[in-house]
Amino acid sequence: METPAEFERAGAPAGPSVPVQSSLPAARIQALVLGVFLIIGFWPILVSMYGSWFDEHAYMEHGILVIPAAAYMAWTKKDKLKTVPRRPSAWGAFLLFAGALQALLGLAAQWIWVGRMAFLVSLVGCIVAVYGWRMVRELIYPLCTLLLMVAPPTFLFSRLTLSLQLLASRLGESSLEALGYSVLREGNILELVGIKLSVEEACSGIRSLMAIIFMCVLYNYFFVQGWSMKTLILVMAIPIAILGNAVRIVATGIASQYNPALVSGAAHEALGYVTVFIAALGCVALHLTMTSVLKAWRSYHGRFKPGGFKPAAFKPGEVKHG
Repeated sequence: METPAEFERAGAPAGPSVPVQSSLPAARIQALVLGVFLIIGFWPILVSMYGSWFDEHAYMEHGILVIPAAAYMAWTKKDKLKTVPRRPSAWGAFLLFAGALQALLGLAAQWIWVGRMAFLVSLVGCIVAVYGWRMVRELIYPLCTLLLMVAPPTFLFSRLTLSLQLLASRLGESSLEALGYSVLREGNILELVGIKLSVEEACSGIRSLMAIIFMCVLYNYFFVQGWSMKTLILVMAIPIAILGNAVRIVATGIASQYNPALVSGAAHEALGYVTVFIAALGCVALHLTMTSVLKAWRSYHGRFKPGGFKPAAFKPGEVKHG
């Protein structure tokens, strides 16, 4: 049986493996049975998580797209997954047991986030129990993507939302003043001539931040090479989302001076979607720019490496012109 220590050592022997082709039907039956029991056992938690995706105060509208996206990621690797040898591990049973205990603890203590994360722990346990740690390694990106369908812990979410509210208010105040508008800020309220703008939780940028991170995760998987570049894009998605939300607040403030009806209703919602789209394009532009810079840097330095520049050979008696 394969252990986590053996999983970390690439190529280390981990006991007898089951032939790939001969084990496929049995593995599929085992995976199907475990999957059914997993869904039945976690049904109340899954229903609660599904409801959070449509809760306007949770800002998890992207959650309904996470499972199809992760499933498609795994499907794109189907040919490679068929070649992964089966090495079922007893650690799978341990993870299943740990996930069940975690779910019971979450339900008993009303720790919603803990209970929902227990489902992912048990899901990994099912994969390890049927296929082994190597299959988990191949599916690590889709499995990590599933984290985005679980709303962050309430205490962390509330603090983050409040911090983003105040930051968005400050950025909006500074930008509007720089553009020549008279602004008075009190907390998260911006008072302009003839109107007060309140930067509510929905306008704090948390919704756009969650959506942009999800889009960056998808973009990274299909278009970005290398973990360093993927990490950079995910990290930079945070300031890009914040700046995009600040632009939205500034645009709303300017529009309020000409047509107060634009600060609410369909026009306000449409502006929010536009800023999210622009911020997503900003992440793509960052990737393209960094890729071009890296190519130019490697090309430039490659010319001066030993063996990188080879002058033409000159033969005795040869006359060169020009």
